[in-house]
Amino acid sequence: MSEESTGSGGGDEAHSRAAGVLATTDDPVPIDVHQIDDDRVPEGMLCLGTFLDGQLVARCAVPPDAMEFLTRHQMFSAPRQLVLTAREQDPGLLCELYALVPMPRETDLVGEGSAEEPWASSVPSSQYEREVEGNGAEGYPEAAPVAAILLGQIVRFQKDRKHPESLPLETVDVLAKIVSGRVVEVVDKVLEDLLGP
Repeated sequence: MSEESTGSGGGDEAHSRAAGVLATTDDPVPIDVHQIDDDRVPEGMLCLGTFLDGQLVARCAVPPDAMEFLTRHQMFSAPRQLVLTAREQDPGLLCELYALVPMPRETDLVGEGSAEEPWASSVPSSQYEREVEGNGAEGYPEAAPVAAILLGQIVRFQKDRKHPESLPLETVDVLAKIVSGRVVEVVDKVLEDLLGP
C-alpha cells in the first residue's frame, strides 16, 4: 500500500482539498465487478457491485449505458490497481474507492457521426484524476489513457477509527481491510448506524 496527501495551500477550497489523502494498492488486485440487485438504487439506475474473494466490498449506482460500456469492454477482466481517496468529514472518514482501468481507444468510444457516450459527463471524477491531470512529462512516450472508475463510497465512523491522529494511516488501514476482505465499513453498516436496524 502507498499513500500521498493531496491539495495545495491558500483559500478555503484549497484547505478542504489539503485534508484529502490517496492510498493505492502496490499491485493490481483481482476484482469481480458486476450488476447486483439493490432496492435502494434510484429508478433508472443499476447497482454495480465489487467483490474480492467473493466478499462484497463496494457498490455504486450507475446509468445503464455505463454498465453496458463497462461490460462490453470487459473493464474488470484483469486485476486492477485500486485507489482510495479519503477525507475527514462527519460522521468520521468519508472514502471513495476507485479502480484504475485502461480506456479503449477514442475510436472505440465514439461511433461514426455520434457524440461521446452520453453518460460520460455524468461519471463522477475522482480526486485522483484531478491530481494527476496535466502532469505528463515531456520526452516520454504517451501512456495509454487510464480512467478511475468509482466503485463505491465507504464511511468509517469516528468511533471505529484505528488511527484518529493520522488521516494517512487511517486511509491505508481502510484500503488494507478492503483488500484483505475484512470490510465492515460497507453501505449496509452505514445505513444501519444512521437509520437503525
